[in-house]
Amino acid sequence: MNVTGTTASNVSSSSWCLDNDTRDSVIARRNVLAGLWAGRLLGLSNADLSSYATEVHRADFEVDGDEDIVGKITRDFAVRGLPLSERQVRDKLRTYHREAFRQVAVTD
Repeated sequence: MNVTGTTASNVSSSSWCLDNDTRDSVIARRNVLAGLWAGRLLGLSNADLSSYATEVHRADFEVDGDEDIVGKITRDFAVRGLPLSERQVRDKLRTYHREAFRQVAVTD
């Protein structure tokens, strides 16, 4: 199971999201929230924060699953000497996934 809570056997399950558009909106929002969190930890200014959040979101299109986004954030932390592990990044992604789901549910 990946961070999004899907596996090959339940991708189309209506118990997770109502439709693909909703799922994609949740994942996009999660990515941006994670990018903002990571950018703040990296010490980025407000002007750079939005650009970094977009970079994080775009990184998620490299490969299926969450490896690409986890890798980007983890590498960026390592470059700045921040001691956060992949597990910690994955935990934050889960937290932001739940938050994104709540936010999208309110707006849908």
